[in-house]
Amino acid sequence: MQLNHENLSDHVAKIIRKMILNGSLKPGEKVNQAQLAESLNISRGPIREALRLLQNEGLIKHETNKGTHVTTLSSQDAYEIYTLRALLEAKAASLAIPNLLDKDFSRLELLLEEFQNAMDERDLETEARCDIDFHRLIVSASRHKRLIHMHQQLDTQVGAMFLTVANKLPARAALVVENHRKLLEALKAKDTDRVSREFSDHYVHALNELKEVKGLLTI
Repeated sequence: MQLNHENLSDHVAKIIRKMILNGSLKPGEKVNQAQLAESLNISRGPIREALRLLQNEGLIKHETNKGTHVTTLSSQDAYEIYTLRALLEAKAASLAIPNLLDKDFSRLELLLEEFQNAMDERDLETEARCDIDFHRLIVSASRHKRLIHMHQQLDTQVGAMFLTVANKLPARAALVVENHRKLLEALKAKDTDRVSREFSDHYVHALNELKEVKGLLTI
């Protein structure tokens, strides 16, 4: 496969990301750089750079003497990600209420439409991006710089967490757009208590469901 792209590492990262999200590369599986370079007919340089990009997204984990593997989330990872996002987003969404404009609500509606189309097509990469963009827009509207910064740091884990839910909890994944619409409707109602409750519950419920799936999260 010959690649022609002005930014080869970004292009390669997109290919590897798709392999992870569609299950060709499974959680915990070692990433063979030589094999990837051969299959893509390129040198290892762009492969290494692409893996660094994916490591920043939380999809890849590199450990000295162990190599590079697809991220496997532990139960503690899930607990920390979900509970911290629940705390941050409940507050951020409440602060965002007076700052959200009609154009912001229109953008959120478009993201939900794109989300639904991606789900219909089983495009997990686009689903994960829509999820990140949806929450990021709302948190950014809080205008709380430190909160926004903390939330962005968690984005590196969102891809791996979204993949875990999509692959292991298909019933919940099927309701993802409906669940996000509840968040949007709460924001439109401009009810601070309802907004705080909905955003907190959004993550608490997800964590509780993950706990009920035997073997889903490893220690």
